[in-house]
Amino acid sequence: MTAPRLLGVVVSLALGIAVAAGAQRPIETTLDPTTITVGDPVRLVVSVTHDPADTVSWPEPPALAPFEVIGQRAVPPTTSDGRTVSTLELTLTAFELGRLEVPSFDIVVTGASGDPATLSTDPLAVSVDTVGLDEGGDIRDIKAPIGIPFDPLTLAPWVIGLALVVAVAWWLYGRYGRRDASAPVAPPPAPPRPAHEVAYESLAALEASGLLELGEVKTFHIRGSDIVRIYLQGRFGIDAMEMTTAEVLDQLALGDLDTKTRGDLRRLLERCDLVKFAKFQPDQATSHDLIAQARAVVDATRPVDPAPATPRVEERGAT
Repeated sequence: MTAPRLLGVVVSLALGIAVAAGAQRPIETTLDPTTITVGDPVRLVVSVTHDPADTVSWPEPPALAPFEVIGQRAVPPTTSDGRTVSTLELTLTAFELGRLEVPSFDIVVTGASGDPATLSTDPLAVSVDTVGLDEGGDIRDIKAPIGIPFDPLTLAPWVIGLALVVAVAWWLYGRYGRRDASAPVAPPPAPPRPAHEVAYESLAALEASGLLELGEVKTFHIRGSDIVRIYLQGRFGIDAMEMTTAEVLDQLALGDLDTKTRGDLRRLLERCDLVKFAKFQPDQATSHDLIAQARAVVDATRPVDPAPATPRVEERGAT
């Protein structure tokens, strides 16, 4: 056994002896709340007590399936009575139902001598309930159709109005509709602008809107989601504005979109859904990242510009 590994074992044994003797545990894990509905945020706080000279290395980010990490923030350490407390705050969410467990993950504490020790968090349970549960549970009967009395006289004003519209349209056509064949023909309309150009301009306008500075986090994420969905609609021909996030991803999975880009798009749209529907409030720095993430999706999916043609050099024979 090498010296660093032996020292790590000694440190772990020392921590275990200290806990057995009633000393304060060097790592504490709290979770709030422990009962949520699907898509709601959960706050996981991990605190490590250590010597001021030690360095705590947090995972970036930890793998906590079936939960997803939607926010991570390291709190500045505090020191009291010769001990330092380092804290990590994680925001999690889950889209599965039932009693789920936040798995344990490791944290490395490196001493002043450079020797590491590993601490592990406690696994914690969270109950995830469905949205819109019917407390009564009764099945209601289908109501009978409502009969609407019909009177032919009620159609008379509509028939007369339609006849007048047709007569006026025919008169206007006879007076102005027949054009001289020699009259100049209007030029054809300009072709529609590429979807990625419209998306870039819309993202720049959103970035300069000042919504985040005004505290309009929800409006900022709704507009960002709409810009991305309108781009996908124009780029891939899908009705993204009328689809759920899962339906959009299913449609794109049928094409040649690579796995990384689909993953980036899923995280972007799901975060916007959490802000819009689950009242999730990310900090301002995380919200600003939405612009860069959306631009990255557009960059990865926009049509590739054709390379300029190389001039052809004709060979001339000797005369």
